[in-house]
Amino acid sequence: MAVNNFKELENQIIEERGSGDEDTKRKVNSNIGFFNFISTLIDLYLPKVGDVLKSMAGENEVPNKNNKK
Repeated sequence: MAVNNFKELENQIIEERGSGDEDTKRKVNSNIGFFNFISTLIDLYLPKVGDVLKSMAGENEVPNKNNKK
């Protein structure tokens, strides 16, 4: 039977590298959690940005009862 050096090299690299499955899964879950947090913030606060800018510009001011024209 012939020796397959490439197959041996592949096995050696796999042994040196380890599985890495848990580490990769942890990193992916961490990234998903981060993007979920950011999307929740955007979903909650982005619709209110327009209202905040309008109130800062004075568009939503309530007229005073004493200053009626």
